[in-house]
Amino acid sequence: MTRETKTLLDAFDALPAEEQQALAHEILRRSLPFDSGPLGDDEIAAASSRLIEFLDTDDASTKSR
Repeated sequence: MTRETKTLLDAFDALPAEEQQALAHEILRRSLPFDSGPLGDDEIAAASSRLIEFLDTDDASTKSR
């Protein structure tokens, strides 16, 4: 990481939460669309596993009707 990037991150950390959110939104708006290329089978499998784990945890914490 360059010194300039570190300086920007330090300045970001010093901002109030509302300003951090506004800045992050603007950076994402300017960055999109972002194409990282196709996902590999291993990446898809790992994401699927994490999603299933999350859904199982969420389901277990939901009260029955």
